[in-house]
Amino acid sequence: MKSIYKKGAALAAAALMTVAFAGCGGGDKSASKGPKDTLTVGITNFADSLEPTDNYFGWQVMRYGVGECLVHFDNKMNPEPWIAESWKVSDDKLSWTFKIKDIKFSNGNKVTAEAVKKSLERTFAKAPRAKVMFEYESMTANGQELVIKTKKPYATLPGLLGDPLFIIVDVTEDGKVDFAKSGPICTGPYKVTSFSKAKCELDANPNYSGTVPFKHLIINTIDQNMHILLIQHIQQEFINQNQLNTEAYHGNKSQHAIKQYKDYFLTIMQSRLRQEKPDSHCDTDSFYQCTSGKSP
Repeated sequence: MKSIYKKGAALAAAALMTVAFAGCGGGDKSASKGPKDTLTVGITNFADSLEPTDNYFGWQVMRYGVGECLVHFDNKMNPEPWIAESWKVSDDKLSWTFKIKDIKFSNGNKVTAEAVKKSLERTFAKAPRAKVMFEYESMTANGQELVIKTKKPYATLPGLLGDPLFIIVDVTEDGKVDFAKSGPICTGPYKVTSFSKAKCELDANPNYSGTVPFKHLIINTIDQNMHILLIQHIQQEFINQNQLNTEAYHGNKSQHAIKQYKDYFLTIMQSRLRQEKPDSHCDTDSFYQCTSGKSP
């Protein structure tokens, strides 16, 4: 029985930490006494680098509201326009034409098709994983139109370009700015002002094309001791509320049990968030929704 509770607590902790991060840092008013224009959140893991082509750290760059790709995905995982306004493929399925939106990088430089081309070329030069996803024959930029010709047909090319590995950066700043330590120059709602493994601080991007709900972001790393305390607290709250039949962990009901856990804690966090900040743009689906007010 004790091991079952421990297993459940770990699952609940994971769900709670996800919601705490995605939903504006939790609903305890006593834990959020900073300025209303500042969002402070805690996470249990952190990136070693903010270079999108390093390892899989592009995911963090995107989740923190810094980087964007040509496309993103809707709730059904269908690719939708993001930096790209639209796209089409040639009859032979080898040439894709992407029309780039009229937007700017956080430093004020215009995002042109040439800028996107150089960013994608940089990714292929720095990350071997890019060639595993697809190989291109050529890329041609003309104004706001980028044509990518592939070596063979890739029916899902727009979706592949939605991977955070292909975050669009301003290559003209590469070398002037250490992307790994200071953050890349991108198009998202936030730009990095300081970064370490313990904390990342960001300010609103003044050149962002949409609405930015907070002027400042502070992302703190939660140490192991704090994480243990959170698990213990969640375990006790679960026991007290008796929200889950422990037998559900056995046999074919295990997935139902996990879902029941997540639903329970999502309900708690959503309720607290609504009470604390009913007009917030925050949503439990993703931290990006919380920071930018829209889906990635």
